[in-house]
Amino acid sequence: MNVPLIIVVSLAFPLLWLSAFTDRRSFDHAIKLREIIAEILQSIAEWENGKLSVIKILAFKGYGPNLQNKLKLIRGYLLIRFLARLPRKRNIYAACMILPEFYECVWSCPAGFRQQADILAGELKRLLK
Repeated sequence: MNVPLIIVVSLAFPLLWLSAFTDRRSFDHAIKLREIIAEILQSIAEWENGKLSVIKILAFKGYGPNLQNKLKLIRGYLLIRFLARLPRKRNIYAACMILPEFYECVWSCPAGFRQQADILAGELKRLLK
């Protein structure tokens, strides 16, 4: 029996499949995407604590397009998603749609918008976890 050969082939096949559908650059983009998501979640936590700076508030305006651009650069997202511990693609796109509205609520911040911003912050956290 060629048990060692079968073991080597069975272990090599997933790696070959992974390398065929992804590349190193895609993995690097996935890591950058994960860092952006972590920055968004950290900014939301700072906003909830009342310690968010104006520069970070203004950054909410650019997070959505930046997430979408990074997402488009990743080949083989389904595989890389598990390696880089990223949320689903549709969750990221949904978060990109919510971010501008959240920015408007945080930036203008009239009395009635705080409750809406809290709801949007919770939704963003749920989508990006």
